[in-house]
Amino acid sequence: MPATPAPDERSAPFFEAAERGVLALQRCEACATFLSPVRGRCTSCGDTRIAWVDSSGRGRIWSHGRLRRSYLPEHEGKLPLDLVLVELDERVRFASRLATGEDGNVRIGDRVAVVFERLADGTPAAVFRREV
Repeated sequence: MPATPAPDERSAPFFEAAERGVLALQRCEACATFLSPVRGRCTSCGDTRIAWVDSSGRGRIWSHGRLRRSYLPEHEGKLPLDLVLVELDERVRFASRLATGEDGNVRIGDRVAVVFERLADGTPAAVFRREV
């Protein structure tokens, strides 16, 4: 199983926005709650009217960890990886990793911004770089 989901009918708008260099999120049209990961129903009110909107792509590191052992083939030669849970400015958490080349001195509360890196198959992956 790949670390990044493959585009499908429900997640296609996410990947279309990623091709434009934009982090798109789902937002409930009934209560305006942002959703992550991709869902078919609002986790707050249960409504199924979900729209895709462009996010700021900015936030703060809420939690983090360091992956030192490879469990997936796509991690070979890229370790260690700093995994992050980012609380975006839209008040939703997004799981990812730090961008290639980041130094690894991660601190909770660090400001970050999304950037996109290409996976081996060309799929854009949303990762985060610390803001200076």
